[in-house]
Amino acid sequence: MPMNDNMANVINDYSEINARVAELRSAMSGQLSDRNRIIDHLLDFRLDSDSPGFISTIDELLSEVPGLTVVENTWWSGALDKLEMATAPSNV
Repeated sequence: MPMNDNMANVINDYSEINARVAELRSAMSGQLSDRNRIIDHLLDFRLDSDSPGFISTIDELLSEVPGLTVVENTWWSGALDKLEMATAPSNV
């Protein structure tokens, strides 16, 4: 598996990303999620990928994260939808 500049494993298998997205989606409860935790998850995805299109999607999401301390889960769910769409074979 290729390595990025931080010597972490780079994800080339987008089924792993989709599994992580599903895990994050199932962990959602209530109406709100911690904003910093969401940003951390997005940054983790960014560090683990080498796909310019996927990284671009993450950068877009990072620039749009609403709120000061919490984010509505409707936004987070939509962001996870965008991540899944970005891993579709036509977008990779």
